[in-house]
Amino acid sequence: MTKSLFPLTILVVIIFLHPLTCYGKIGYVSDMLLLSLREGPGNSFALIKTLTSNTPVEILEEKNKYYKVALESNEVGWVDKKFIIFTEPKILIINQLKIDNAALEKKLIKTRSDSTLLQYSLASLQQEHARLKKEYDILLKREKSRKMDPDGELPENIKKIIRENEIIKKKHQVVSDELAVLKNKKDDLFKTGMIKWFLSGTAVLLLGWIIGQSVSIKKQRPSSLLR
Repeated sequence: MTKSLFPLTILVVIIFLHPLTCYGKIGYVSDMLLLSLREGPGNSFALIKTLTSNTPVEILEEKNKYYKVALESNEVGWVDKKFIIFTEPKILIINQLKIDNAALEKKLIKTRSDSTLLQYSLASLQQEHARLKKEYDILLKREKSRKMDPDGELPENIKKIIRENEIIKKKHQVVSDELAVLKNKKDDLFKTGMIKWFLSGTAVLLLGWIIGQSVSIKKQRPSSLLR
């Protein structure tokens, strides 16, 4: 008995749950139709407004042959459910495609405009690059010319400093040469003085020896005479 009731219970649950699956779904008024939106589930209820084809509605509740629906304007009412479909109408798909296509065309126009601006910017940058390269080449030639001719393309004060520096170098060289000459003379004078001192000392010693010898001879002569 229990086994025979189980399939029936499942069927009853499916039947009761099936209407609930529509709740919260978005449906659309079917094509070529003006559908009445009423205050209750039946033609006897007051008319709120009429809905044109493809109007989207949100299913809130189902009762007998009617759906309780909410519009995008937040209005709520009841409609005959047989005139509600759950596949998006082709006209809405087409309209959405048109909107998307228009948005893409705007993006394309903007992209083309941006591309044109980038091309102008690139051309401007190329001109600036050419100008800077020309200036660089001129400066490079000036630098080479300055290296070949130190006085070329230089301010007058720099030229004056360079000339004064060259004069100081020459004077320094002259002084260095004179110092070298004086040093050589000093060395020569020192050597000459040493020779003179040596010769003077030798002469003094020799003179002393001669005087000593003469005194010795004088002392010996009286002795010889006494004999």
